[in-house]
Amino acid sequence: MTTPSLLGRLAVVIALLVPHASVHGQGDPLWRSVDLSRQLHDSLPKRIRVRYGAGTVDVRGAGESLLYAMHLRYDERRAVPVHRFDADRQSVLLGLESRGPGLGRSGGGQDVGELRLALPRTVPLDLDLEFGGTEATLELGGLTLQSLRLACGATDATLAFISPNRTRLRDLEVNVGAASFAGRQLANANAEQMRFHGGIGSVDLDFGGTWTRDLSVTTRLAVGKLTLRVPSDVGVRLELRRVAAGFEQQGLVERDGAWYSDNWETAPHKLRILAETFFGQIDLRRATR
Repeated sequence: MTTPSLLGRLAVVIALLVPHASVHGQGDPLWRSVDLSRQLHDSLPKRIRVRYGAGTVDVRGAGESLLYAMHLRYDERRAVPVHRFDADRQSVLLGLESRGPGLGRSGGGQDVGELRLALPRTVPLDLDLEFGGTEATLELGGLTLQSLRLACGATDATLAFISPNRTRLRDLEVNVGAASFAGRQLANANAEQMRFHGGIGSVDLDFGGTWTRDLSVTTRLAVGKLTLRVPSDVGVRLELRRVAAGFEQQGLVERDGAWYSDNWETAPHKLRILAETFFGQIDLRRATR
């Protein structure tokens, strides 16, 4: 049975995929580009929220003198840049704000908006990202992330930690709609727990990188394929909840209602996965470092 929460997520996906009727008749896009930044005056923890509707997105670490450096290319007829800093709360809101209902893709062909954002590496950050119809590349390795929330609509997104996070990431949460999502070198996030929720599409999670602690992961995919890539020296416990889904695994043994790797008892680090899917495929692959 399809759950109410699943129906809600699918409704959001449909809304993002179908352009709002009022967009038509607004005329050709009036493109503008702007560069915005703010000096970094202290090392206090900051909360950074980013809201962006449609286009290409690139977020990564940069120098230490700025709290943020943001480049935007946007349709001036439909949106205005947002860059608000609240000193009392040590929080920042960045991105675009719609002039009308929705921030759907403007223009045709390859002529789309763009967001490029650089963040400081050594300041503790709680990062909250919300995107609509985007192609997003998020390379967050080397930052000092305390928490990360990523919400995407109709998105082709890659989240990578090429180098280790500088502090413990207490929580990582990803919610995607009709999407192709890939997580790369996720062990470098230095997280204790991760949650990945998907609507329709493919989710590919690579748990390579430097392991410093055991990790618990919850995944939920409504329709599509979930691929889990785990180093062979990491112990795996996989619990499955599925309606009509196939399962491919390498060298796991089923016992007591879960699947275990043969090195579960002796591995220096352990990965506990709860995977739920309604209609799709779950593929677990063991990889050498």
